[in-house]
Amino acid sequence: MALYDWNHDGKKDWQDTYIEYQIYKNSTGQRNNSSYTSSNGISTFGAILSTVGGLFLGALIVALFAGDNVENVPVVITIILWGICSSMLAVFCENHGI
Repeated sequence: MALYDWNHDGKKDWQDTYIEYQIYKNSTGQRNNSSYTSSNGISTFGAILSTVGGLFLGALIVALFAGDNVENVPVVITIILWGICSSMLAVFCENHGI
């Protein structure tokens, strides 16, 4: 039996019970339609691996291209390379289930 008169007809009947059940089902994520899909995403290990690996890969790229002048490379360049390398590694980890 419904707890609230959802259709405001003055009585709590089967229509209110149905509306309340649909609200409950939608709020708990128990959907039956085929457009509802869940994605596993990337694991914690993959996220840590892509973050740390991106840092090392970005630093390696800076070291290879800057040579002996690593001190003169702006920090912004290193941060941008870190973000790009981490993103690429995250996509790789997600595609391979890591």
